[in-house]
Amino acid sequence: MTDRIFEQFAPQYWNSGLPVIPLRQRNKMPDISGWSTFGTRMPDQLEMNHWMESFPYGNIGLPLGSASGMAIIDVDTEDEMLIAAIREICGPSPWVRVGKKGMALAYRFENQRNFKLRAADGGMLCEFLGQGNQCVVPPSIHPDTGRPYTSNTNLWEVMDELTCLGEDIEDKLRALLGAKGFEIGSGGRSSPLDVIPSGERDVMMVRHAGYLARVVLGIDRSAVFSLFDAIQQMYHWVEAFTAKVSGDAMDPQKGVAKLLEFLIKDLEKGRTMPPGWDAGLPDDWREHAEVVKIAAANIDQSWTYERAKAWFDGRIAENPLSDDWLATSIDLLFTEIAKDDHFSDPHRDALIAHIRRHSKTLGYGKRDLTTLLNAKRSQSEGLDVDNHAEIAAHVLSYLEHSGEIRYDQGYFWQWNGACFARLDEDLIYLHVAKNVTHSALVRRNSDYNAIVQVLERMCKKKLVQCHDRGLNFANGYVGEDLSIVSHDPKFGATFTLPFEYDRYSATRCNRWLEFLASCWGGEPDFKQRVMALQEMFAATLFGIAPSYQRAFLLFGRAGTGKTVMLRVLRALLPPDAVAQLGPQTWSERFTLTDLIGKTANIVGELPENGMITGSSFKEVVEGAPQRCEFKGKDPFGFTPICAHWFASNYLPVSRDSSRGFIRRWLILDFNHPVAEKDQVKNLAEIIVAEEREAIAAWALEGVRRLLDQNGFTLPASHDSRVAQMRRINNSVQAFLEDNTGFVVGEGHSKCREVYDAYSFHMRDVGRAMPVAFEQFMQMLGDLNLTVKRDLIGDYIVTGLVKYERKAA
Repeated sequence: MTDRIFEQFAPQYWNSGLPVIPLRQRNKMPDISGWSTFGTRMPDQLEMNHWMESFPYGNIGLPLGSASGMAIIDVDTEDEMLIAAIREICGPSPWVRVGKKGMALAYRFENQRNFKLRAADGGMLCEFLGQGNQCVVPPSIHPDTGRPYTSNTNLWEVMDELTCLGEDIEDKLRALLGAKGFEIGSGGRSSPLDVIPSGERDVMMVRHAGYLARVVLGIDRSAVFSLFDAIQQMYHWVEAFTAKVSGDAMDPQKGVAKLLEFLIKDLEKGRTMPPGWDAGLPDDWREHAEVVKIAAANIDQSWTYERAKAWFDGRIAENPLSDDWLATSIDLLFTEIAKDDHFSDPHRDALIAHIRRHSKTLGYGKRDLTTLLNAKRSQSEGLDVDNHAEIAAHVLSYLEHSGEIRYDQGYFWQWNGACFARLDEDLIYLHVAKNVTHSALVRRNSDYNAIVQVLERMCKKKLVQCHDRGLNFANGYVGEDLSIVSHDPKFGATFTLPFEYDRYSATRCNRWLEFLASCWGGEPDFKQRVMALQEMFAATLFGIAPSYQRAFLLFGRAGTGKTVMLRVLRALLPPDAVAQLGPQTWSERFTLTDLIGKTANIVGELPENGMITGSSFKEVVEGAPQRCEFKGKDPFGFTPICAHWFASNYLPVSRDSSRGFIRRWLILDFNHPVAEKDQVKNLAEIIVAEEREAIAAWALEGVRRLLDQNGFTLPASHDSRVAQMRRINNSVQAFLEDNTGFVVGEGHSKCREVYDAYSFHMRDVGRAMPVAFEQFMQMLGDLNLTVKRDLIGDYIVTGLVKYERKAA
């Protein structure tokens, strides 16, 4: 078959009245912008010729909807019984297309809304594709299999045979599939199911195995489990965890294997199992090779008063007259007993009493023997050291069993297999307090804090170790070229989007695009606004917004869609990636710490009378290094990477009248309020439930344009609002715009004369106080007017001339 698929086969579709478009070669993505318009009209001859010449090797896509008269039921399962049930409910289709799995069934389009049906576990069952969607048609090449899509017949031969589904097809599918015993996601729409990266899931299972091992050993006293209890707990944990997330199935046996591995390692270090550890353990588990090893090691290392007394008496009998032999015997016995955490206090007291009766010549008292035993316990725990640094190293070695720990930007961070997660300093403090119990150097609050402070210095390391900017998804790290690589600590990611990246889904966020059209569809700069928004989303997700030095303002009346847009953005990100810090607080002490590790700062409303401090605002928005601190701790530096999003009925106000403040805004206008009776309740939640992954993929398509332009697309409406904002923040601008006797032109005017006219205008017309003369000259400079002294020392304004109004 020819490689020039689009060039050879597209004309056959066009000749049959089907408005096919070019897709990228061996890809599902359209290769043209604005492709959705062909859901409502045929391409003209000029467009066809251009596509044939420009995209001869492309795949072929058919925009669905009114122009083609066609809709698709896209069945996304390999379950033959489910496929048969869906086909029975929908009725026969004359055209069946097959790609990698499942199938696409063609029906007549009747203006139904698009929808998706998910199983109870969140997996996709089928999807209705109508207006705003497109379908890949044969003989296009599937991107995964490398083979052509196939169908039972040519589509153009059966268009007149397409049957109707009915406007209530979603309700029918839900009801009848449920009646046939298939579990459908509850409610009208299923919530998006989070996907946990495989590396992160493995780390979480290992951590849980470590927790269970500590409970079985009696180290963690938050619960009491026998070994069999812990094994059952691991099975229950895997079952409960996988019910909440999507991804590959987890094998609980791997978790149990880790549990047994942790127990053996602790036994090798001299720990012992507590009494009753094997209670209720079935015979098949008792015969398990690792459990046999645990039992044998425990017998060798467990001590009771009777065993210790017998060992001591036997040892003394070998040389009863030597005090050195006696002292050495006590030392050896305590060294072994100290390894057994379950050698109880009553047994200890009985043993010490027995030893004292046989060691009177040594002069040992009860306190002496108790001190010696405690010292041996410190040695067995590796805490027989003489400084906090060695204790901190021991603690760090233990904590890093669950992942590398770094200290950066005032926080501890721990690698979880996909990203660095914040590690609460209080948890480290409590670990030290609970587990470092046999060292004379760690007794009180100040000692615990000292260990934590040493750990800060030991773990100090920048999170980001390379300059490959990108975004963590569940299936990998997506770079600026939109390729996916494995998660890696070098990227320094502090969050992971809880779903997978699929670039092909970027064209499937139809409800989202419908929402944008409802907000701006009638505006002359509609396309530019959508492009700007796409770039704003991309800059936010990639953490590169400060590079372009703009904050984002959604401006307009209530009920125009601003809140919906911010809710959708917030839903794309995990909670730990979002801050809510108003700009009027950015100059306050301690507040900027809220931005650490965040990629979006989403603020609901700008205060009507809140004055923004221009200097701090500009520094934060442009990502300048900030010096900040936590209460009671040393200052440190960090560089904010988050984008700042605001929604307001008011334009920002600052005492900084310079262009530097004004040009750091990108303003999107919202002018069309929706009547309360026409508003869709929970619209943001509906959009996110259906299209979260697709919206993220759509947003990332804007990153290349943003990088190539080295800046955001600026709609005409943005320019208009910026001019209005400049007038609000610069009273000299307002004075000149009000036709007050001076105009911009070639020539010059005396600065004092202009100022006098400005002062009169402000007091008698503007009903406000004029600014001081020095500030007035600065404001003139902000308007690109030159102020300088003439030869006699008077200030003159170049580029501003006086004119006289002519009498009527």
